[in-house]
Amino acid sequence: MLKALLAAAVAAGQAPAVPDPARCITREEVGDISLVGASVAVEVVRNACRTHLPATAFLATPAGAEFSARLRAEGQRRLDSALEGMTRLSADRTNVDMSREMMRGFVRGMMTEGAGANFAAFADESLCQDANEIMEIASTLSPDQMARFVGAFASIADHVARMQPPPGAPPLRIVPDSARPGAAPPAPHPAPPETAPLQPHPAAYVVRPREEHPPVVVVPRPPSPPRARMTPFLCRQPQ
Repeated sequence: MLKALLAAAVAAGQAPAVPDPARCITREEVGDISLVGASVAVEVVRNACRTHLPATAFLATPAGAEFSARLRAEGQRRLDSALEGMTRLSADRTNVDMSREMMRGFVRGMMTEGAGANFAAFADESLCQDANEIMEIASTLSPDQMARFVGAFASIADHVARMQPPPGAPPLRIVPDSARPGAAPPAPHPAPPETAPLQPHPAAYVVRPREEHPPVVVVPRPPSPPRARMTPFLCRQPQ
């Protein structure tokens, strides 16, 4: 009986971390959050970069305006789901309804045309060209494909978090074969072959002494603080 209890305790200590059901977020909500953020980013960059992009740039053409409007409409449709996921992950659980309403009004304001006036002070030609190229490539995906793309990456990150060893687990050690119990003893190395001693070579040239170099001073790097373990965040059905 005691052995069974000890085995259960060890198994429980090695179980993968599981997020709190009240704080986890679904893969669909991750996609909705990314889509709402993308719609805001496109609108902000379009308005901030008007004076830094040529008339032939994607964001300055009707195709860029159509892409922004398409994302804006899809972001409005998914806004409630995105806010639900963001609220659930928030560390502050007080005044949840008030925070959600304030966030909804703020995000809706950022989605409207004309947003990004404050960002224009930091925009320049190089930044706008890079943003224009990224958004032109993103425009080849539908809003649903963009949401699924980000959701898949979030799922991979969540898998990595669940594969990490539990706190307090001993680190892995690499043991040589000779140290394992029952391993065959190592074979002795053969003696080196005997060779005739080398005859001294006549001095045919003069070797100049090397120039002295100043010693290299190595400053030890202070130890870096331990990194925090990743925490699973996706709601997953029990296997």
